[in-house]
This record gives sequence, structure tokens and C-alpha cells, in this order.
Amino acid sequence: MSLNIGEINQMKVNRKTDIGYMLDSSDDQVFLHLNESMHQELKPNDVVDAFLYFDQKGRLAATLKTPIITVSRPGFLKVTDVVESLGVFLDMGIAKELLLSKDDLSYDLDQWPQKGDMLYVNLRVKGKLVAKLSSKQDVTLKPQEPLALKSTVEAYVQKIGKEGLNLLTPNGHWIFVHKDQIKQHVRLGKLVEVKVTFSSEKGYSGSLAPQKEVAIYEDANFILSYIIRHNGMPYTADTSPEDIK
Repeated sequence: MSLNIGEINQMKVNRKTDIGYMLDSSDDQVFLHLNESMHQELKPNDVVDAFLYFDQKGRLAATLKTPIITVSRPGFLKVTDVVESLGVFLDMGIAKELLLSKDDLSYDLDQWPQKGDMLYVNLRVKGKLVAKLSSKQDVTLKPQEPLALKSTVEAYVQKIGKEGLNLLTPNGHWIFVHKDQIKQHVRLGKLVEVKVTFSSEKGYSGSLAPQKEVAIYEDANFILSYIIRHNGMPYTADTSPEDIK
């Protein structure tokens, strides 16, 4: 049996050691620590389903825990830690956390995910297991039902671009939000409530702007606060729309 790193492999137990088991493949033997055996008592020649990954020291290792994603199966992972010098770490359901490198994130740290946020990622093997943000082509989720226009749904920020945001719902719907329809701070992985405003063959569009009835009071309070702080405002009914914007 050849090894598929980053995937679940069927492997045969060779022998038990003081701290784990040695598993056989046609390529090599792989170590399965007792902590990764799900407390099973294994015997020589038993066949197990083992996920293969690289441990903290870069050594190939096995676990009987089922990962949330594999190389062939991308998915949503939760952010567990943020390290500015490295990137963000993700929980993939095994003891070893997965790194999404800072090289794949924005230079603007305010756009980085925070602990508890969710990102849809692919698993890649590059001498170690790493995460890559998934594009539309990578996402394997297949929505069962269309989104209703004017409905409000929850979605995660999957991409931040110059023209706006790409949001991804837990069921796999993509929703584009133009920058003019964003009235709140956003970051990758953030869960937001988006109003579905348009649907076409290209997909859905939505808005993160509050309803006009709510926005008018927020805008009025913002303007009043500015006038109080600056003892006035250099804009009148005759000011050009460009200057006001």
C-alpha cells in the first residue's frame, strides 16, 4: 500500500512499541502514537484507517482521529490562533493545527481572521501540511435550495477584493457584496448577516448596509457628532456630490 499524505490510508499494524504502534505500507513504516490510537488495543495484522500528516518535528506520523478536511476534501475550519509573524492556525480535528501562511493573507492586519472565525480552505502538502484559501472552483459544497431574494442569510467572508467581498454560506452559496454596500468593518472569516438583493446566472449579490430606516438615524448621529466635535461642517446643499462623498 503506497502512502497518500494528507489523506486517510488503510494500513496494517506491524507491531506495538512502548509508546505506540508501527504501521506498514509498501513505502515505509509509519508511527502511530498511543495518544493517536483512539485508545484502541491493536494487534499485528489489524487493518486501520489512518490519516497521515507531519508532526511538530516534521516527521511523518499517523492518527486514527478523523480530520475535518483532507487533500481531496476541502472544508470550513475554525481559527484557533493568530500569530503575526506566521499567519493563522486552524483546527482540522487532529492534534496538529494547520497553518494558513501570512503570505496568503492581506498586508492589512485588520483584514486578518480572528479566533473563532471560519475559513473554507484546501489542504496542500508542501513538505508539510498547509492551508490555502479556497476559490470558487475549489469549493465542493452543493447548495440544495436557492436563496430567496430580500432574505437575510448568514455567510462567511471568504475573499476581500478591490470591488467588494465574496461571501460563502455554510451551504455553499456565493454572494458578492459591492464595496458601496458595505457599511461595517469586515475581515476574512467573519460571520455576517447579508441581505440577498439580486440573482442571475453569475450568482447572487447582496448588501451589508443597514435598512434605510435604521441607516438614516445612524447617519444623522454621525453628522451631529461631527458638527459638535468640529463646531460646524464645511458642506451645504450647494456642495458637489463628489466633495460630499
